[in-house]
Amino acid sequence: MIVEMASAFGKQLQGELLGKKHYARIWEMLTDVVPGDMVLLNFKDVDVVTGSWISAMLVPFYRRAADPNIDLFPVLCNAHQDWLDDLSLVAKWTHQCFLVADRIHTTPRRAVLIGTLDPGQRITLEAVIEIAEVTGAALERQRAKDHIGATAWNNRLKDLHEKRLLRRIKRGREQVYSPVVEVIKFNG
Repeated sequence: MIVEMASAFGKQLQGELLGKKHYARIWEMLTDVVPGDMVLLNFKDVDVVTGSWISAMLVPFYRRAADPNIDLFPVLCNAHQDWLDDLSLVAKWTHQCFLVADRIHTTPRRAVLIGTLDPGQRITLEAVIEIAEVTGAALERQRAKDHIGATAWNNRLKDLHEKRLLRRIKRGREQVYSPVVEVIKFNG
């Protein structure tokens, strides 16, 4: 699903109060979205986005999207360079990560990761991007030189899934993970 942010919420996305109002409204818009879907938030034609709005709207939106009953994968599209610093700052404070795609596509293939991952999470994300679909047990086998057990890999995979960077499906007793987008460039 694509949410045209300018037409849905206006061109000036600023302030905590407005962010909270928009947070409630976006969930009304997404009532028919199926769990596992990607939600593209298109910021084309939005002039201003502030850190307080991001903190009040996007951060709780991402956290609720991670609820297993909701399970949505937000991607920000057409973000202006002017407010990416605020997005990065909020990501740092809240430990939230955001995928930002340059242009809007039905399914973006590439995105920039705004936010920080600990070294273990970054190694894990890079491995999943390289392999495309993996389990913790498969990572333990394929990356034996790293001396990391399946449980540690699974914990990292779960954390990246909760950050909305990896998809997860159940096959038998295994949790199989894959990247939300094929190519992720790290911002820093």
